[in-house]
Amino acid sequence: MDAKPLPIGKIMSERQRFIVPIYQRTYTWTIREQLDPFFFQMRDKAVEFLTTGKVAFSHYMGALLLIPEGSPVFGKIQVFNVVDGQQRLSTFHLCFAALRDIARDYNFPDIAKNISDLILHSAEVPMEAPEIERYKLEPTAYDRELFRDIIDLSWQDLMAKYPDHFYRNGNLKNTTPKPLAAFWHFWKLAEEFMISVDNDDDVEVTDEYKRRRLLALSTVLFEHFRLIVITLDKDDDAQVIFQTLNSGGKPLAAMDLVRNDLFHRAIKRGENQDHLMKKHWITFEQEFWKQEQTQGRIKKPRIDFFLSHVLAAEQGTIISLGELYSEYKSFVARSAFENTTAEMETLTKYVPTYKALIEPPAVGPLARLARRLNTFDVSTAYPLIFVIGSSNADDAQKERLYDLVASYVIRRALCSLNPKNYNKVFVDVAAYLRTNGVGVAQLAAAFGQKTGDTGRFPTDEELATAIKINPQYTNLPQNRLRLILEEIEFASRDKFNVDGTLQSGLSIEHVLPQGWEREWPLEDGRLVGSVTSVPFDEMTRTLIENRKTFVHRLGNLTLLTPPANSSANNAAFATKRVRLSDSLLKMNVSIADESYWTETSIDRRAERLIPLALKLWPSVILPQLS
Repeated sequence: MDAKPLPIGKIMSERQRFIVPIYQRTYTWTIREQLDPFFFQMRDKAVEFLTTGKVAFSHYMGALLLIPEGSPVFGKIQVFNVVDGQQRLSTFHLCFAALRDIARDYNFPDIAKNISDLILHSAEVPMEAPEIERYKLEPTAYDRELFRDIIDLSWQDLMAKYPDHFYRNGNLKNTTPKPLAAFWHFWKLAEEFMISVDNDDDVEVTDEYKRRRLLALSTVLFEHFRLIVITLDKDDDAQVIFQTLNSGGKPLAAMDLVRNDLFHRAIKRGENQDHLMKKHWITFEQEFWKQEQTQGRIKKPRIDFFLSHVLAAEQGTIISLGELYSEYKSFVARSAFENTTAEMETLTKYVPTYKALIEPPAVGPLARLARRLNTFDVSTAYPLIFVIGSSNADDAQKERLYDLVASYVIRRALCSLNPKNYNKVFVDVAAYLRTNGVGVAQLAAAFGQKTGDTGRFPTDEELATAIKINPQYTNLPQNRLRLILEEIEFASRDKFNVDGTLQSGLSIEHVLPQGWEREWPLEDGRLVGSVTSVPFDEMTRTLIENRKTFVHRLGNLTLLTPPANSSANNAAFATKRVRLSDSLLKMNVSIADESYWTETSIDRRAERLIPLALKLWPSVILPQLS
């Protein structure tokens, strides 16, 4: 291994090509996090150079890890594979390309020619395949065509070829691929620097002034930005060095490390990496996987959470998100895959299920499950869903299992049972199903082993009691309670009711309002005015306290549009009945049919809701314990 600090100009002016392997990340640098800090450093050094004629200190941009493709051959271009540093190297090429095009636009042909020789081999250089070898940098396959077009085409030609990335006024859209966004950002910043004045002096911005400032930018980037270039020998372990270089600073996503490790092992085995990429890994290069998500207090790219769910599903154990790459290495070592294809198939087989959970289709069993789990924020169930979804169970069986998983979550929420142990519960159940087969009986047996409050499946009796007496309005977040009431509404309908979706934005309404005192008499017929009024006799105080326990129960809750909710508010039941009747919701019809609404009415409605709830959120038939 040979390591030396080299100026960017030295690296890019040589007769050599840098190949980014197919398994490397696409270009990911963003304006705020990387491009602006880089350019502002370059700008400050350019100002220093213009002011003093020199730059005191060079700026180091990190490491460039290279593996030569064979030994140098006289008369041929030396080729290096880029193991690490492709983001930096691509950024330098994009920046120089922007500076070159500015030089062309402002008619500085000498500057344009000098810069062009840094990013392209001139026609005088001997090349076996000029259409490929002329480019000094060969990005990963996904960026390659766009990168070459940035180097070769004018801005007008880029707009013509990629119209979907531009607004009509020529500005770039937010969805523009990052290489094109970087190129245009460098162009704008460099042009702005070229025509700007650094102080308050009365300076005429002539062509020569612009030329000197553009040359200063180009010079400092060429001479005073450096990389530590590490060239590996054939016996060096590139993956170990890659991981060491990336152990500090902003960490790579665990899946980036997995990808590099996986393809390095494939290369050592002599497997076709192009085939592996195009047949299997290509699905993970979609933008879908790069979106950041939050689980608890942890924020990571979506693909890392997916990997943790896969490992949990495969092993039936809780996975540490902080040690995700180590968890994967351990999994691979234990699994002893026959080849890399088998390893990749283990990852990709869960992709359809995961995508359906994250971006559910409009209808279907998995869509229904996704809506429920997302509302209750229970992604810890995903490993179990992976096991079910990838099994040989028929569609009807899977639908039944999905509904039971959702039922478990909703029943426990209604019964006020804590969800904090769900990660262990679901991986335990997933492990049981992997060992004993995927079916309703196996799911029942797995949940039957969970007998404590932290994991048990609530019985029908517990659910009925919770519907009758638990204060669901204060126990559950509004979005979860709304979902429960929406599902009750759909379950209430029959063939004579309008089918379809509910109006969005419905709000939760207390039939007996929270401020009931002035319009709603007690069960003995008396109005109490205000509960702060004194004195109350013992019987009245007992009736008031009893009523308070009924207000937030499920039997007293329904749905209305916000205007209807606001209109009904604390109004007497005679007024509220009209709003409920006008709502066209099936579950409100039975409420509006009541002559008056008291604690007895709430109990009566709770009794009507229980059969619907047992059908909506069924129980597993738990095995009898001997």
